[in-house]
Order: sequence, then structure tokens, then C-alpha cells
Amino acid sequence: MNSELPPRFAPLPVRLRPCFGESTNSYIRRLARANHLQPSFLHCYLCGPPQWFGRPLLEHLATTAGHSPEALERALADANSLGGTNRPRRRLPRRNPFAGRQDLAHRIAQEALKGTQIRTLAKRHNLRCSDVRFALEVPRLTTAETNQVTDPITRELADLVEGMIGRKLNGRQIWTELMDHHDYLVTYDSIRHYIRYTRPRIASARADSVTSAPVDPGQLAVHGVHAK
Repeated sequence: MNSELPPRFAPLPVRLRPCFGESTNSYIRRLARANHLQPSFLHCYLCGPPQWFGRPLLEHLATTAGHSPEALERALADANSLGGTNRPRRRLPRRNPFAGRQDLAHRIAQEALKGTQIRTLAKRHNLRCSDVRFALEVPRLTTAETNQVTDPITRELADLVEGMIGRKLNGRQIWTELMDHHDYLVTYDSIRHYIRYTRPRIASARADSVTSAPVDPGQLAVHGVHAK
């Protein structure tokens, strides 16, 4: 009798090729939907405890997707940041090389999705190959104001997250809903950072602006208050 347990990871029935320059989150989302799974479930399954919301091992994703780790490493823009056996972590720059040039980063990402090779993109835009790969890591691009390597939650995404917070969803529930029902690529850590630090900072700045704003005497007169 064979007492060995079956392997935890096995190829899914439906296989998909990753798009060149695609992020890991995007690929997991497409792979899950093609196999009638919730993207959040597949992502957590690939990561496993204790880092349910982290990044999966490249070997686990490759096995589940039915492709070789080498194929995924060539295709996925952020494959170098995935964990793996004896795979060195790639060191990201402290500052965003595309600060103030986010239009260029977006254009590079669009050209990569059409099949343009990284070396061709680097030569075309007079960049290093490492800069091109950084541009393809869409979730890690920063705002020009901070110049820090971070996952920004701004504009439409911030409004969406605020609506979920208004519905009393916690960080994990927000991440799950974004992963399953929206096309935003955002990490769980960035959601926690937004809730813990960005929101209080924005609220404090708004309160300071209200208290420091000059009062129009005409408005006081309308309300029956006379300025001294």
C-alpha cells in the first residue's frame, strides 16, 4: 500500500499562456476564471499558510498553470519577485525611475502586451532592461509626489476602497473583493498601509485646511454673526 500523500499542486484542467509583461496577479486572475474558480481562492491556495496574501512560489504557480518555471519567468513582468527554490531576490530600486514619467511606463506596458521584447523596448526608449521590467510591474509604480517604491491607492481605486470601508469591510475582505470582482492590481500590504496610514493622514490634512481657511465676513453676516 502506498502511504505517500498526493502532491498538493497539480495542473488545472484549463491552461492559459501568460501574456508577455503580464503581472502575476493578472495571470492568476485569468487562470482562476478560466477554471471557474474565485481568483482570491486560487491566489491564497498557491501561497498557503502563513502568507495567504503574499506571493506564491514560482514553482507552485508553474505546476498549477501547466507551464515550466522558465516559461513563466520569461513572460511575467514580476516573476523575479516571486519566491522559489534557490532563486535570489531581485533588488528593486529605492526610487521609481519613472517618477514624473508615468505616461512612458504605461506606453511601455502597452507595447509589451503586444509582444514587443524587453530588449527592443529598452533600445526604443533609451532605457536599461531592468528599467523596462520595472515599468511592467504596474502595481509597484509610484506617484510622482512621493518618489517611493510603493503600491499607490489613489483616485478611482481610493473611491472604491472608501466605499468598501463604508460597508464595514476589513482589509482582507477588501482585498478579496478587489481580486474577485475588479481589475485593479493591488497587494494586501498596500491596502493595510492605506487604511492605517494614508487615510488618517488625509483626514488630518483636510481638518487642518478647514481650520486654517479664512472666514468670509459676508458669510458670517448671512448666518447672523457679526465679525469683531
